[in-house]
Amino acid sequence: MLTGQKLLVLLALLYAVGAFFSAWNIIARTQGSTTAIEHILTTYNMKNEGAQALDRFTREHPILGTLFSGPVKHELKLPSSEQSASALSSDVSHLLKTVRQQSSAAAWSSCFLLSFSFLYAAIVIALSRSFTARPVLFALTMISVTYFVIGIFAPAMVIWTAPSIPMESGQLSFVLQHEVRGIAAIIWELLTAGHWIIGGFLLLFSIVTPLTKATLTFFVTASRSKTLNFQIGEVLHTIGKWSMADVFVAAILLALYALKFQEATKSIPCLGLYYFIGYCLLSMTTTELLVHSEAVGYERKMSRGKLGLRVIGGLFVGLLCFVAASSVYTYEQYTVNIKENVRAPASPQQLNNTHLDLPVHK
Repeated sequence: MLTGQKLLVLLALLYAVGAFFSAWNIIARTQGSTTAIEHILTTYNMKNEGAQALDRFTREHPILGTLFSGPVKHELKLPSSEQSASALSSDVSHLLKTVRQQSSAAAWSSCFLLSFSFLYAAIVIALSRSFTARPVLFALTMISVTYFVIGIFAPAMVIWTAPSIPMESGQLSFVLQHEVRGIAAIIWELLTAGHWIIGGFLLLFSIVTPLTKATLTFFVTASRSKTLNFQIGEVLHTIGKWSMADVFVAAILLALYALKFQEATKSIPCLGLYYFIGYCLLSMTTTELLVHSEAVGYERKMSRGKLGLRVIGGLFVGLLCFVAASSVYTYEQYTVNIKENVRAPASPQQLNNTHLDLPVHK
């Protein structure tokens, strides 16, 4: 027969296995969708769009077009009109379908992980009848570490610059540059580019510090020394002020929405950014619960006893509503979109969130 302690261990093992495969799938699928987006943006290059613009000019000005189209194509090494039209239509449409398929799989994995995480936390809280019990702190830390890993390694945003040049035959729009940014990738690029101070500080305060906090929290939940736990709780409360994870998120959000106001530059937030924000909120909550828990010697008043059945019941009702709402939203936003026809936009200026249907970017 399973005792309470054995049941908690079993739940932790089940969550660890489920979270591992879900996190791996989310990261892989999100990277797959952003890789397809990069191919799309590469297709809308100057050569393909220039070939189409030259073809329009030739149709409107047959004499001048016939004289200049040959030398221009040869000098700029432009593809033929048929090749560029095929790349900008069939190739882009196929890649857009890939984006939607990968995004749908990532969205379903994310829906499962979030529901599983909430279910795990709710069951542990119900068994412990407290928000500050050791098993609850352990569970919240496990969930926050899972979100942290996804937030670090999954793409955080897609940015591209598509200038539009007015011409007599119409606008010449093309993708000048594009980038997929992730938090780990940003830090790695800073370090490899020689910006050791900035990259080192970001690495220390946005990766090393969160992992240190998680490790110390795991230790406190297992240790029975109140003196040592109290000292660790003080350390966690102190280093929490020096964590730059929330500052990093704020900087990314400011950069993201500043780019949205630039006409030629567009940006889309991806799953990695949302999970990193989730980690920041959950980590701060866990630390606050820890410093007010009995594990670090905090004495609670008797009026703050165990949670009642109404609170636990409300927790599970909220969980049920969340699972139902997130499942319906994921089905309508992503699964249904796979079945719809995907047409390549006429220019990169028209490429927007409707076409690049990434999870939770809206």
